[in-house]
Amino acid sequence: MLALRSAPKSSNSNETLTGNCTPNILPCRIHYDGPIETSKRHWHAVKGEKEDKQTAYFRGRKLQGRLVQLPEGYEVASPTNRLVPAANRNSNMDDELPEEPVKILESQATFDSFVVWGHEIPPAADDTFVKGVDEWIKLAEAIHRESQQPEKTA
Repeated sequence: MLALRSAPKSSNSNETLTGNCTPNILPCRIHYDGPIETSKRHWHAVKGEKEDKQTAYFRGRKLQGRLVQLPEGYEVASPTNRLVPAANRNSNMDDELPEEPVKILESQATFDSFVVWGHEIPPAADDTFVKGVDEWIKLAEAIHRESQQPEKTA
């Protein structure tokens, strides 16, 4: 089970720690998932002739990127290893099954687009990552769509 929580506030102000970012999905594995101080020396993506195409070089290899826009109103939250304390959960003493731990989803940054990168050529429209995000959005819309027609009784 998951619980959605907004990002914690910084200790010296009322500002939350979230910011605006553009995630980059690279065709390689990097064993680090935290923030870094970037410089043009390490990462300098250049926008192409088309608005959704970009080019960058990573460790001497040419990468072609495709900008993917998220629909308006969508927000991304990251799972954490923290659990909601048992005292904060609604528990029913009559239940015989042990409760499943509730992990916290936290909004750490906001973005309205991300870039999927490929080696030498931009990822196609049917790229597995792009297609997966598109299918999840369609599934979410189908689940939360209010029915247009009243159900008929037989």
